[in-house]
Amino acid sequence: MGNLNCYAVVVPGLEGIAADELKELAAHDVQMGDGGIAFTSTMDGLFRINLRSRSITRVLIRLASFRALSFPELYNKAKKVAWSDYIGADIGLSVRASCSGSKLMHSGRAEQAIADAVCDKIGFACPQAAHTQQILLRIDNNQCTISLDVSGDRLDRRAYRLHSGKAPLRETIAASILRWMDWQGGKQKDSQNNEPLLTPMCGSGTFAIEAVWMAEKRAAGLDHDFPFTHWPSLKQKRWQRGLDKAANMQSVCESKVFASEWDAGILQQAKDNAAKAGVAEHIHFELLDVRKLTVPDGITDAGLIVCNPPYGERIKADVAGLYRQLGKQFKQHFQGWRMAVIVPDKDCEKALALPVKKRLKIKHGGRWVTVLHV
Repeated sequence: MGNLNCYAVVVPGLEGIAADELKELAAHDVQMGDGGIAFTSTMDGLFRINLRSRSITRVLIRLASFRALSFPELYNKAKKVAWSDYIGADIGLSVRASCSGSKLMHSGRAEQAIADAVCDKIGFACPQAAHTQQILLRIDNNQCTISLDVSGDRLDRRAYRLHSGKAPLRETIAASILRWMDWQGGKQKDSQNNEPLLTPMCGSGTFAIEAVWMAEKRAAGLDHDFPFTHWPSLKQKRWQRGLDKAANMQSVCESKVFASEWDAGILQQAKDNAAKAGVAEHIHFELLDVRKLTVPDGITDAGLIVCNPPYGERIKADVAGLYRQLGKQFKQHFQGWRMAVIVPDKDCEKALALPVKKRLKIKHGGRWVTVLHV
C-alpha cells in the first residue's frame, strides 16, 4: 500500500488541536473540516497515528468514491474494491450507511449491497467472529464514499477507566485541553522546568491520568485492539516494529500532578482508574473540598489548574455559586498560576469573575461548552 486517503474523526471543537497533532505525527495534506480532518498517510503513518494520537476519536481510510443511481450499480462498483486485503475468513463484517439527498435513500438496502459485494468478491459469506471489520458508506447527492474503520473501538477509550461518573470527560478532550494549555509538566527528573498540575473536582481522574501519560510519553493506544492487525495484507514485522517504537518512547519522569475530590467514594474511583493506568504512584490524591483549595505543600513554582466542575444533571446545587467560589480561591491563593476551566454557559463564566485570555468551544456530553484559559 502506498499513500492512503484518510479521515480522522474528532470531537467537534478539537479540529485545530488534532490537526496540529497529526502534522507532528507526519500526516500529510492535512485539511480540517467540521468534526473531522482529511489527510494522507502511509501504513506506517497509520500505525503511528493510531498508537500515539491523544486527541482523535477514530481513523478511517477511504477506499473508493463513485456515483451510483441504483443498488445494482452500487453493488457492482463496490465489488471492485480489493476486499481480500482487509477481510479474512475469520473476520466478522459490519456495514453502516448514511444517505442524504440521493436516489438511494434506503440505508438498509445500501448496507446489504455493500455486504453482498464484499462477500461475493472474497468468495465466502462473512461469519460472525471474535473480530469485526467495520465498513462505512456515505451517500451524499448520489456520490458514494466507502471507508474502512482502522481504529475499531473509539481511541478515547484507553481501557483504564474502571469507573465513570455522570457525563465523564472523554480522555481525548482532557488530553487536548492539556495540549491547548501547553502544559509543561513531567520533565525529566532533576529538571527545573516541571510545571505543577492541580486537578480539583477530579471525578474519574481523567485529567490527572492523561497528564502523567503525556509526561511519560506513554503512547495512548498501546493496549488498543486495532482492526488492521487482523487484515490478511498486514505485514506483521512492520506492525511489530511500529508497536515497539511507540512502546520504547515511554520514559521515567517526575511529574507534579495533584488530584482532589470532596467525595471519598469518587476519589477512590479515581485512584482505581489511576492504578489500572499504571500511574497511581505518580499522582498525589487528596480528599478536599474545592472551597479549601490552595497550593500544595512543597510546591513553590506557579503551575496549571484544570477542572471540569459539575453542572447540569450532575449537580442540583447552585452551579453559579460553585464557579464564584472557584474564582475566589484562584484569585486569593494562586498568584501567577494559570487555569483552564470548562463552563456550560455565560452565567457561570460571569460568576467565575476572572479575565479570560482565550476560549475553546467544544462539544461535551451532548452540548456545547467553553473551555476558558484564565
